[in-house]
Amino acid sequence: MWYLQHRPGPECDFFRLFCEQGHYGGRTVPTDTRQGIYCVAPSGRFLASINTTDPRAMAKMLELALERWEHLPRAERLPAAPPPAPPESVKLRGEARYPEGGLALAVHSRNLPREKGPTDWRAEARNRDYAWFTAEEARSMAKGGAVPAALVKRLARCNFVDNVYGQTHGYHEREIEKAELTATVAKVAGQKTHLLFRGATRAVSEGRGVELKLDGRAVFDGETGRFVEFEMVATGERWGGTQYNCRDDDPGPSGIGFALVLAGANERVAPALVWNY
Repeated sequence: MWYLQHRPGPECDFFRLFCEQGHYGGRTVPTDTRQGIYCVAPSGRFLASINTTDPRAMAKMLELALERWEHLPRAERLPAAPPPAPPESVKLRGEARYPEGGLALAVHSRNLPREKGPTDWRAEARNRDYAWFTAEEARSMAKGGAVPAALVKRLARCNFVDNVYGQTHGYHEREIEKAELTATVAKVAGQKTHLLFRGATRAVSEGRGVELKLDGRAVFDGETGRFVEFEMVATGERWGGTQYNCRDDDPGPSGIGFALVLAGANERVAPALVWNY
């Protein structure tokens, strides 16, 4: 969202047009965040917004937005003209770095079952991020043997982070104490190579950390040079917290799990920590 708030371009202008009328409009202290859920007409006309994890509050906001939409004249619903072409600066956005022909994974995170933990919305919390690998990096993972350490460290630094409840930052490379992943060729059927993955990671930084065991399977198509199947789980323990990941009263240690699967063809959302790649 920082890009949309601060950079030039039609999509940025469009975002600022309605978000400044929302629940955080004009806010600069303690931060200038515009995080939340917005209902807006294609014209950019603001309808309603909220920042909540309460489904009842969300429903109330949606009902208000719908009521306002139904009373909006058609001329105010639609844009007066098509948006202008985006400027060259749009290439700086994370999405522009999508690894065409490579490997894009959706990374789902959650707490593992435990006897005691938060009983509010966090009891069922989930989060999702993405992990990207170039075509060359993907091929290196499919050869069998040790997966290049740089790729495993990237997962440990940028994806295996405690984001279950909210936003968090990653780890520096010097904070990665273990990053191991081995690909074993289970069988080869025609152009398809079936692989099994086993490994472990450990990252520690200033009273927080994540330690995991990795297990997975994948199928690499040598004809297309792409993974056509990919499933991996990383399970273990996390402890500590960061400013925005809502662990103040839940420091742990406690179990955490990640599931990595192929992202959909239209899921071109950049990894949250893509600038750390």
